[in-house]
Amino acid sequence: MHSTHSRRQFLAQAAAGGAALTLGPAVFAQSDWPKQPIKLIVPYAAGGANDVTLRLVSKHVSEKLGQPIVIDNRPGAGGVVGTSVIAKAAPDGYTIGVGATSTLIATPLTNPQSTVDVTKDLVFVSLLAAAPMVLAVNTSVPVNSAKDLPKYLRDNKGKLNYGSMAVGHFGHVVIKELSDLYGAAMVHSPYKGEAPLVQDLVGGQIQMAMVTPPGIRGMAEAGRVKLLAATGTKRIKVFPNVPTFAEQGFDDPVLKMYAGWIGIIAPAGTPAAAVKRLEAEYAAAIHDPEVNQKLGEIGMEPIGANAETFAATYARERPVWRDLLVKAGVEVRS
Repeated sequence: MHSTHSRRQFLAQAAAGGAALTLGPAVFAQSDWPKQPIKLIVPYAAGGANDVTLRLVSKHVSEKLGQPIVIDNRPGAGGVVGTSVIAKAAPDGYTIGVGATSTLIATPLTNPQSTVDVTKDLVFVSLLAAAPMVLAVNTSVPVNSAKDLPKYLRDNKGKLNYGSMAVGHFGHVVIKELSDLYGAAMVHSPYKGEAPLVQDLVGGQIQMAMVTPPGIRGMAEAGRVKLLAATGTKRIKVFPNVPTFAEQGFDDPVLKMYAGWIGIIAPAGTPAAAVKRLEAEYAAAIHDPEVNQKLGEIGMEPIGANAETFAATYARERPVWRDLLVKAGVEVRS
């Protein structure tokens, strides 16, 4: 009898707790959140395209929320340092962070220092933008569209060289995939950054490379390289005449992916109402015409998708990236 009473008491408490949990977000939504500045943890150094994107978009969100969004750059260990700070922060709506393909997928797969469990320690808030890349070839390559590439690759087995910005970088694994698909046995040369990569592409030391729109724009406009195709699902703003791989009949999921994306994340347990408000304001900021234009100019593709789409994108791309890294000879963790 005592145990029955205890069980009833437990169920009553659980029900009351459930009611409190249900009420929590509603009460939170009607409160004066945010009533203090919000800290945005960025897991890499200031100055890159991702950093520029965040500052631009967060300025608009800050104005809507009526509180400053303070950007705190925490670079180190390929994003491990900053991502750990985000995961361990108090889930009170006043610390949010940035998640990118590199910090949420590539680094956890390849860096033993990474201890964050993305799906347990973090929540997805808003997928802001993606970074497309273009396949550029040296002007001596007798191909003017990606459609003609398979034949050229097959006909020149073992004769071609390609470069990338690093081993395991998107530019490395995508061309490795093309090389494998068409039996080209191309030789890979990793570079320390995009500038020397583009220099050797123009000079003919390598025949092709995946490059960023801002990194190749000058050379493309001067006719020093040819652009054959763009990754992702739609044409790039700065190169409207360059069709995507998909448009040219390539069905490989890798070629439909962007080189990377960037979004807003928060520590697990952050109040749902804060997540919803942030999700809505960040999406609205991305669709602002001025922001849209500036993102296009720095080679980013505006997305402005909700938390659900962000989570689905992560879930869909993680296994694809894992396979790509394995194929490229990069040691990955389980």
